[in-house]
Amino acid sequence: MRTAASAEPQRLYTGSMAGENNIILTIRRGFNYSEIVNVQDAYQMPDKSFAHLIGISDKTLLRIKKAHAKLSSMSGDRLYRLKQVWELANKVLGTPENALPWLRRSQPGLGNQVPLDILDTEPGYEQVQTLLNRIEFGVLP
Repeated sequence: MRTAASAEPQRLYTGSMAGENNIILTIRRGFNYSEIVNVQDAYQMPDKSFAHLIGISDKTLLRIKKAHAKLSSMSGDRLYRLKQVWELANKVLGTPENALPWLRRSQPGLGNQVPLDILDTEPGYEQVQTLLNRIEFGVLP
C-alpha cells in the first residue's frame, strides 16, 4: 500500500490494460503530426527547445512538420512523457496559466532546477512527476 509520502507516478498508469497497450503501439508507430503540434503549443516552446526535449534536432523537427510525418518511437516516448507531465501539472496546479510558469521556474523540490530543463531525461521526468504528486497530496519536500 502506498502512503501519501511515497505517492509515485501511479496516476499515469491508470486505465485498462488495453489502453496501455494502445499507447505503446502509438509510441512505436509514431505520434501523428497533430499530437506533436498540440504538445509543443501547450508548452509554448520554440522549435529548437522543443526538439531538444524530444531528442531530435530542430532541423529534423522542421522536416517532420513540413512532411506531416511521425516521430520515431524514442522521440514519441519523450513526447508522451511531456504530455503526461503537462496533464499532471494542469491537474495539480489547476490551470495552464498556473502550470506553465511553474514548469519554467526553478523549484526547491528539484534542487532549484527548472522542470523543463530536466524533462529530457527519464530521471528528470520522474523527479518532476514525483514533486507534482507530492504537491497534490500536500507532502512537500
